Amino acid sequence: MKTMTAEAVKPARASQALVGDAGYEVVDFGPFDNNRNRLSAMNDRGQMVGVSINPASGRIEAFLEAEGKREPMGTLGGSFSIAHDINNHGEVVGGSLTEGDENFHGFVYRQNRLHDLNDLLEPGAAGWELIQALAINNHGEIVAIGSQGGQDRIVLLRPKTQHKRGANRLRRRPQGKHI
Repeated sequence: MKTMTAEAVKPARASQALVGDAGYEVVDFGPFDNNRNRLSAMNDRGQMVGVSINPASGRIEAFLEAEGKREPMGTLGGSFSIAHDINNHGEVVGGSLTEGDENFHGFVYRQNRLHDLNDLLEPGAAGWELIQALAINNHGEIVAIGSQGGQDRIVLLRPKTQHKRGANRLRRRPQGKHI
């Protein structure tokens, strides 16, 4: 078994991975320490997200790592954040404590900034509080945990405008109760 360092990671191409291939290389990203150093997801471009201690602030924060360089993403004003997923456009989703550690809200990270998903809801979504964002696809659709009337629900957030790259009007959409 061969071990590689994080700096040597390059995204694999689908043609490189054949069904009959045996074995995997091991890439060492350092010690696992639950919420102090954890990778959660990786996209096809080799970008990774997770949570680790931010050396500058001392807080446990979400991070985005690319080409061996780890960048903390900050918080929504509170003392903690965590990233759960990243799509191929580099958009990241997760959750963060808000100002004064009052609430925990789902976020999307775009254009080098965290955006509270609750601030992006349509006016017709009154009464919803988005607690965590769990997954994001390449169309910008987000799976999240939302609360309405004290009941936690799994929800799908669909952007009103589709991403210019990769938008496919013919693909099948998950069905559910539209809010």
